[in-house]
Amino acid sequence: MGQAMYDPSMKIKQQGQETAFDRLQGFSITGSSKAMRQQMLEDTFVLQDLALLGQWTVFYGAPNAGKTLITHWLLKEVLESLSLDGDHVFYINSDDNYRGLTEKVELAEKWGFHMIAPNQKSFKNSDIIELMTELAESGAARGTVIVLDTLKKFTDLMQKREAAEFGIISRSFVSSGGTLICLAHVNKHKNSEGKSVFAGTSDIRDDADCTFIIDKIGGQQFEDEIAVEFVNHKARGDVSERVSFSYSKRYGQSYAELVESVARIDDQKVDQLKLKAEVTQKLDEDAAAISAVFKAIKAGITSKAAIIKNAGHETGISHKTIRRVLDEREGAVYSLGHRWQVEIGKHNKSTYSTLAET
Repeated sequence: MGQAMYDPSMKIKQQGQETAFDRLQGFSITGSSKAMRQQMLEDTFVLQDLALLGQWTVFYGAPNAGKTLITHWLLKEVLESLSLDGDHVFYINSDDNYRGLTEKVELAEKWGFHMIAPNQKSFKNSDIIELMTELAESGAARGTVIVLDTLKKFTDLMQKREAAEFGIISRSFVSSGGTLICLAHVNKHKNSEGKSVFAGTSDIRDDADCTFIIDKIGGQQFEDEIAVEFVNHKARGDVSERVSFSYSKRYGQSYAELVESVARIDDQKVDQLKLKAEVTQKLDEDAAAISAVFKAIKAGITSKAAIIKNAGHETGISHKTIRRVLDEREGAVYSLGHRWQVEIGKHNKSTYSTLAET
């Protein structure tokens, strides 16, 4: 005859004491789904396409990549559309000088959200941990949006224990209905593909709901135009895989004017900018060979074999490289990196002529 199933609570229960099994059952939230459903926030964007209400989002970017600027522009967009109550938005500006802070406070007053800064009204960066904890415990976190600029002012990203502890506090805050948006830095060194990588230990990006890396896009169409791309690396929700923006930076402009210059750019323009950047880079890499070929053609040396021989002699560059540059830069579209045209004559003879800039 088989043995009866062991009841782990039986022995201690007989003594009138609570068992570990009782406590474990007490922690169960099964049966609470109705209340949880009421507490759950809808997938509403706090920052359009990038940050959802009730989540912890981190934007990683290099200094001057546009993290702060575009975050302000996105806040302006959502506040002016009246889809977010600015009285529940708290921007903690901990990475600015007094002039910059003043300009941003003016915008906060105009758009209707709260700006907080260290050493102003007795606020200290260390206060934020206690505040997020109290908001979570009291139930006041729900609907509250906190932006931390920049994250390294509130926790040490290089120390695993500190970053992990910050993650625990942040998770408690967003689990209680709060929204946390953090701006953080990337590593000084890019990866093998030339892309930016997260700075610090992996704890923050592992614990956050959503992370983006911001990189500048080269090849701007106008001299003062800067373009950046937000690329998603982690998502819990329907955020975009990549979103791109441009802004115009001119000498003497105010921060408000800089914000007003921000605009979304579509994938077609992004592809054009990337192509232009790629062309420019290759032109720079082959500048000496291109210059030597130009010089030879201008001197009346127009056959392929003669150009290769002359340019190689003048520069010391291998004939193989000169031949490659001749082939890659041949065409009729200057903006695509073409620098000369070729006509094929009798006996398959090539005659080169330089292409005018258009």
